[in-house]
Amino acid sequence: MMDTIGEDGLFRHPVPVPFALRLFLVLAGLFVVTVATWELHPGVWPPNITSPFFFFLILGAWSVGGPVAWAGLNGAAGLWIVGPGRITIERKRPFLKLRRDTFGENDMHLEVVEVEAMEGDSTWAVILSAADGRRFETREFRTRAAAERLLKRIETAFAATEPLKPQRD
Repeated sequence: MMDTIGEDGLFRHPVPVPFALRLFLVLAGLFVVTVATWELHPGVWPPNITSPFFFFLILGAWSVGGPVAWAGLNGAAGLWIVGPGRITIERKRPFLKLRRDTFGENDMHLEVVEVEAMEGDSTWAVILSAADGRRFETREFRTRAAAERLLKRIETAFAATEPLKPQRD
């Protein structure tokens, strides 16, 4: 789904979490937990002198695999809805209710930020910094120019005195 201006004249920018990524994270997390527990449980039961060592290895696997699986189950997909004088950010998680935050001119700041990568080229995103310290991020872009174009579109929709004209495909 790409950025759109709907029939209501509001600019929408989706920040999706693809189903394939969710599925991969859940399966990877469950794999780590299952394999470590299955392979190492004979070292824990029946109790013996090495039981604490193997138990801590199993706990380590759970401490890595559990959060990875949880991220797949609970990662928030977002939708930025920009209209005259307000930005609403909706965050939807598969098993939790929709969270919605609305910001006006005085309680937020927009900027383009470089998202550094460990390997490969860095990416760029538009960041909304709320007055209360929370930060919300758009999709990442390969170039600064692309992120700046999105920032310009957001600022244009925000500064408009009336809703924008819908886009026709």
